[in-house]
Amino acid sequence: MGKHTDQRDRTLLLTTILQEETDAKHPLSLTQLRERLAERGAAAERKSIYRDLAALRRHGLDVVFRPGAGGGWYLGQRTFALGELRAMVDAITVYPHFSQVQREALLDKVKGLTSIHQRPRLQRPVALPRQEEDLQPVLDRIHTACQEGKALSFLPYRYNRRLEKVPDGERQFVSPKGLLWTDQGYRLLGWDHRRQTLRLLRPDRMGEVLVTGLPAQGPVADPALWAATPFGLDPDRRERVQLLCQEDLAEEVADRFGPEAQAEPQGGGFLLSADVVVGPEFWDWVDAHSGQVEVVGPAWAARQWRARCCFPSRRAAV
Repeated sequence: MGKHTDQRDRTLLLTTILQEETDAKHPLSLTQLRERLAERGAAAERKSIYRDLAALRRHGLDVVFRPGAGGGWYLGQRTFALGELRAMVDAITVYPHFSQVQREALLDKVKGLTSIHQRPRLQRPVALPRQEEDLQPVLDRIHTACQEGKALSFLPYRYNRRLEKVPDGERQFVSPKGLLWTDQGYRLLGWDHRRQTLRLLRPDRMGEVLVTGLPAQGPVADPALWAATPFGLDPDRRERVQLLCQEDLAEEVADRFGPEAQAEPQGGGFLLSADVVVGPEFWDWVDAHSGQVEVVGPAWAARQWRARCCFPSRRAAV
């Protein structure tokens, strides 16, 4: 029994050595593998190591041998490629709802998924946004309610003039339909039990959140439809508009309207067709670019635009 236990230990140690110390640019020869094992108290013969390497291959590890000078054994394809790990590091670094302790612990775990030679390449100079209050417990309860098909209850909060968080009304009940990530942070799409309507809520304004025993209510809703268009999040007010834009707005328009928008050259500019929520945010953007943007369709939106241009005092009423 002792011999088999030693053999299993040796195989596990060999796996760790390959994962931590090797990659395509840093293979280890059989002699070096024997030295690494001996340093860990698992001396082995050459034949034993060959058998272990073959066993690792049979069980799915991409153990590669490169012949010739400077060659040796290394772990080829891993669970995550280096580019994928870099994306994970960037995402963890800028996620605003981790504490510094959580962030560092996660980054250490991600870096441990590649070799020691690759880890310095995961040091990324990504700016960290302003820290917000930890939302993780609230987000966890929202996800739990979604998965279990239950309603949530919570106390709404607001900030007073001293910037203190204070209760803002009685406990509310909502059936979560999903979370959206916007430029302003998380938003919860939920069915309000009292108002009998879908609404967007700010998780950072939800206090004492509980997963209730009440079954979820309301219609099936796709959160993606609430986040897919600029100038608001209400899909019921979405329209296909046509805007005549000057050429120097091309960069801003591409950023604002996204890849789904269509444009074709026209005159000294371009005609843009895009799905937007025609609401206050849309008109504010049009007003801010007066002289550079003309609303040409649909007809009712063009009429509103002309009225706003000709009678600025009426803008608040539109």
